[in-house]
Amino acid sequence: MSLTINDLPKFPVVPVLEETPDMIYQRWVNRAITLANERGLPPPPVGEGEYFYDLWYPIAQELAEQQELWGYGVLQSTPIWADDEFLDAHGWADGMVRKDGESNDDYRLRILDRAFVEEGNGRRKDYELWAKEIQGVGGAVAVEKERHDNSVDLYLTDMNGQPITAEFAERVKTLMWEDYRIAGHDLAVHPAPIFLVTVKATLETSEDLQQLAETIRQRVVAYANGRSKLLYNYIAALLLVPGVENYSDFTLNDDVQDIDVPPVSFLQVEVSLS
Repeated sequence: MSLTINDLPKFPVVPVLEETPDMIYQRWVNRAITLANERGLPPPPVGEGEYFYDLWYPIAQELAEQQELWGYGVLQSTPIWADDEFLDAHGWADGMVRKDGESNDDYRLRILDRAFVEEGNGRRKDYELWAKEIQGVGGAVAVEKERHDNSVDLYLTDMNGQPITAEFAERVKTLMWEDYRIAGHDLAVHPAPIFLVTVKATLETSEDLQQLAETIRQRVVAYANGRSKLLYNYIAALLLVPGVENYSDFTLNDDVQDIDVPPVSFLQVEVSLS
């Protein structure tokens, strides 16, 4: 499987790590009132300016801040949510060092991709993971038996999602031939073919069209990941983001039909709105 950011679990709501000082203080007030009632005593004055308030409210403030720190610690404890130097530490522990210019999300997906694959027997997915470890490689698609029974062909993009150059493809092949290739495999490396998907539509909205275009583009990319056919009507539904009342003149690659995605290609999505 090829993971995307949308596949990752969201950080759960943890109320005990999200309390405000007022919420914590009110819990203590409730306990104090309950205890006073059990002892047959009047409840203590708890309003602002009272001794109880002056003693316990600052502690509630400190505890609320500690909860924020604990929540941050939980976020950084797993590569699913960790960022920056914490994510670097997770990758280092797994033997995967961040490449120059690699974003948090790209690095995160590379770390997690490996967790879903048993590495080492020379399958298609192995070659894709090995290629992504090389500095300058952004995306990789491997095809087995394209030329003959022992062939493995790698199609690569750079860190910006563009096809690598022929010269860089040759350098990658040389490196992988020496350090990664399984004996007997005829490995070839190529610049990846790009398949462009254009989405054009007129929207009924008062929102900023540039921001809407990026939101819609991300939705289309998430939908298209791993699919061999893109459905016209499904992508039409993706246009209805918050703030969009309706749409018209929608075309997909300047047509109103479903489109087939070539099996060996990297998808690029362009959205043009009016």
